[in-house]
Amino acid sequence: MTYQDAQVWSQLAALVIFVSLIIGIGFYTFRPANKAKFERAARLPLESDNDKAVK
Repeated sequence: MTYQDAQVWSQLAALVIFVSLIIGIGFYTFRPANKAKFERAARLPLESDNDKAVK
């Protein structure tokens, strides 16, 4: 196996890992089961603990 062959195989393996990672992240993000968790996280900046501290 020459250096060029090893380079091609390593680039191909990195591409497969990267694409599968992106697909996995997309699958996790758009699953209906995670909708409530992401909506709760989106509301966190609007809920302030400072309001409780002032009272």
